[in-house]
Amino acid sequence: MYLRLRTIGGLCIGESGRKFFPASQSPGVAPNTRNVAGNCNCRPRHGNQRRISLEIAPKSQPRTPVASPIAASNVDADFPNEATPSMSGYLPISSDSKSRLFYVFYEATHNSRRVSETPVMLWLNGGPGCSSMIGCFYELGPWRVNEKLKLSRNEGAWNRRCGLLFIDQPIGVGFSIAAHVSEIPSDEHTVADHLFYALQFWCQSNPGFQKRPIFVAGESYAGKYVPALAYYMLTRNQEEHAFAQFAGMAIGNGLVDPIIQIAQAADTAFYFGLIDEAQCITVRAMARDLVELIDKAQWLEATLKNLELVMYIYKASGIATMLDIRRTSRYHHREDGIEFMAPFLNSSSTKAALKIEKGSSPWSSSRPTVKKAMAPDVMKSTKWMVEAVLKAGYPVLLYQGVYDVKDGPACNEAWMRAIVWDHIKGFWASEREIWRVGRKLAGYWRRWKNLSHVVVQGAGHQVPYDQPIFAQDMIERWIAISLHPGTNMNLSEDAEDQVVRSEEHKNSSVNPLVQGDVPDSAL
Repeated sequence: MYLRLRTIGGLCIGESGRKFFPASQSPGVAPNTRNVAGNCNCRPRHGNQRRISLEIAPKSQPRTPVASPIAASNVDADFPNEATPSMSGYLPISSDSKSRLFYVFYEATHNSRRVSETPVMLWLNGGPGCSSMIGCFYELGPWRVNEKLKLSRNEGAWNRRCGLLFIDQPIGVGFSIAAHVSEIPSDEHTVADHLFYALQFWCQSNPGFQKRPIFVAGESYAGKYVPALAYYMLTRNQEEHAFAQFAGMAIGNGLVDPIIQIAQAADTAFYFGLIDEAQCITVRAMARDLVELIDKAQWLEATLKNLELVMYIYKASGIATMLDIRRTSRYHHREDGIEFMAPFLNSSSTKAALKIEKGSSPWSSSRPTVKKAMAPDVMKSTKWMVEAVLKAGYPVLLYQGVYDVKDGPACNEAWMRAIVWDHIKGFWASEREIWRVGRKLAGYWRRWKNLSHVVVQGAGHQVPYDQPIFAQDMIERWIAISLHPGTNMNLSEDAEDQVVRSEEHKNSSVNPLVQGDVPDSAL
């Protein structure tokens, strides 16, 4: 069987420094928790390199030719003054390292609160190794790059009711700087440690952010990053003065508990009509073999077995991508803005607007060195961290696009049913409501206590890109109910009216940052 592999070899499973996980657990691994996969929603590299890829296409599948990106030196990109971020630059990861994380921040545009009370959403793209500038200029930021290498307004931007903070991480990703390759994280503890230090530094340097609630969100492999940072913030904020105020977390089409999610691959592909019954049996057998490798702590071998499993489905089905079965081309095709991001971001006008340091490495959507460094992490679960956030009473939103076969509703609901939490039975017993935006069917919403689950219609792996207006409506509703949990949200009512009404509901006795038992109001 032919495998197109990416980033393999020279793997080093390093132990992190200061421990923040329970002493009985290694970073990212809970007792009796097994997992095995990874995914990347960024543009793959071309060629015949033997490197591990976390989304694989069969050799027999034709690939649509893609024009080479325009050389940065030949680009005359347009970065208008009105699109200049409110803030941008670099943040340290520790007091003794020269490595730094690059960030871009856009302030809220339509918020009725005082700025000091306006929430901030930190967005992280996945990979591992994908730049969060994909989220900024391709998915949910206020501006999107088009084929003319110009910026056009994103009507579905997420910064109407909250500030948007995008951080390129881990170090070495995008415009972020890794002083030495050995500093690139290989586990979620180090990832969270770097992000926490950077956030604390940012809030301490800008006192106006110290009381603003911070929601942590991301998609795909950020199903690891987001819970790790959230758990880290909960733990460290109890030990030292907190400049960054954690308020909740959201994960879109995430990889959270790989062993459970991969176990759904066979049936999901079968019921979507991608494989037949005999092929389904074969995929199930591969999944069992994968579990045995995990039981033996053979992490790399398990990852390769997972790639073999995914490859089998691709070859049997002939589809372009499991991340959105409607597509006739993979996510890196010219029809997507990602193709134009590299020449745009590497242009002199863009670098000047974003305050990129001279001599910095050219921007790339994905970094193989980071993917290789993080390879030991891809098979480890963060489900127990999600459970810790839920038990602490903080809002959690899990959403998926319905056309994602790999990380969509089926596999995510599977690991959600394994959540250990006092209110999980009540969650599954609650009614799943129809959600509309205007007169359009947007999807389905289930909420109980501080857990929300949303299935988004008309979307694949990248919900904010596929359905920007639906995604905007979803995130604004969720933030409103998270900050004012006593508000009764009506899914047939316009989100704009509900958000305004929720902001008027300020006499609630519930602390919006540490909620405990949230009223069981229906969305």
